[in-house]
Amino acid sequence: MVLPHHLLAAELMAGGLRLATSAQGHERVILLYPDHFGVLGRPFGTLTADIDTALGRVPASPAAARLLSVPDLVEEACAAARDHGLRVLLPFVARLLPGVEVLPVAVSLRSRPEDWERMAALLAPLASDRTLILQSTDFSHYLPHPVARLRDQEVLNLLAAGDVAAMAGLVMPDHLDSAGAMAVQMRLQAERFGAAPVVVASANSQELAERFLDSTTSYVVALWTAPEAPAGPPLQPGAAVTLIGGDVFLGRVWPRLLVDELAARRVEEAVLAVTRGRPLVVNLEGVLLPEMPHAPGPLTLVMPRDLALEWLERLNVIGVSLANNHAMDLGAAGLAETRAALAAAGIPHAGPGERLELPGGAVLVALSDIGGMGAPGLRLDTAQLDALVERDAARPVVALVHWGREYDPRPGPREMALAEAMRARGAVAILGGHPHVASPSLLTLGGGETALLPSLGNFLFDQAGPGVSGAVVELWSFPQGTVFLRRLALPNLFELARGR
Repeated sequence: MVLPHHLLAAELMAGGLRLATSAQGHERVILLYPDHFGVLGRPFGTLTADIDTALGRVPASPAAARLLSVPDLVEEACAAARDHGLRVLLPFVARLLPGVEVLPVAVSLRSRPEDWERMAALLAPLASDRTLILQSTDFSHYLPHPVARLRDQEVLNLLAAGDVAAMAGLVMPDHLDSAGAMAVQMRLQAERFGAAPVVVASANSQELAERFLDSTTSYVVALWTAPEAPAGPPLQPGAAVTLIGGDVFLGRVWPRLLVDELAARRVEEAVLAVTRGRPLVVNLEGVLLPEMPHAPGPLTLVMPRDLALEWLERLNVIGVSLANNHAMDLGAAGLAETRAALAAAGIPHAGPGERLELPGGAVLVALSDIGGMGAPGLRLDTAQLDALVERDAARPVVALVHWGREYDPRPGPREMALAEAMRARGAVAILGGHPHVASPSLLTLGGGETALLPSLGNFLFDQAGPGVSGAVVELWSFPQGTVFLRRLALPNLFELARGR
């Protein structure tokens, strides 16, 4: 877990550590913290003596001797024992993990990436399944809140992408007070446990203070867990989680499949196992009609209105994008029919260049770079792109864009150029659709300014086989105007419906 070490954020510290200690049975805490005052002569320091706190004694770990056996890397850090990065957290540890040994690891601000790699390798044998790796780190320092928000978003996007190498390029303390502690944590979690981070709080001292601050500090609470594991609700009041999914089409064979109660239940249970019923936004591919036409053709996507609306409600869909190459398969009249049906059902929807308001204050902008039968020349132009510009910096903007080539989730030169245009207009995240194949992982642009998942793939679509796949993105929105993204795999719901 990552926790702050300013008592202004004491509720986040206590709440975060309660999450980490909800599973009992810890035998050791490895506590990484920055050497704020530069007392270390080596890249790292540790302690061999117990430490008294206001809430009890914290026993030292015998494992400190193992670290000290590498004298060019680690020294006894008596002076660093007074550092607030350690001292502020230890009373919480003493209260919530009484009697559990602590191995403090002070990280010098002068340490280098090669030192971080060596320390991660040294700690790996000490990190058992009953070890809590606790990272004491505050994020952006000494910046006005609007600038701090930008720096925080860059770090959150690099965390989401798991980019350890990029952490070495962050500026201390503009981004965080210990890039070394973060790099050691990320490497240990990925290589020792196969774990991925989930940020459950992202705050700034301005939010917690009663007066205006011209110089702020930011706080993050992040926990590492299995990549697909449920993470619980956000730790902050006012924060929210929304799921963003890929392509939905409920025509052709879907009506015959979903009339089977067992098949319908399999689909619903598989979706809810991933979304857990939280609000969901998807890309609706096709036209909603009250009655299905005879033989519309294989490339004309139409679906029964009542069936589609029933399933959108059943899966807690709170918004749909109509920015795709099939929304106008029956021309302007078909699009108007679809919009009217969604409006009557109370489901917000957005065409190319239009917006959806998301829980937690984020804004989603629907974009399309692909024309269809009703709009053959459609391309993502300046008018659509400019819809991303948001004057209120506390409202993060996410782009949901239809682009690329079918069955190829890799962004080509055009997609990368468009992504850079979206980044320049302030999009903190770009999520793609159309290829019917989910991209395996998040990428970042501009040193972390923007997170990019080129393709979400399919959500509910009538395609089977190993060539198609789907994913959803968990979008965590925080009151200060930052977001965190987590990619979650989605099973092939069409094959599940068919009993495969």
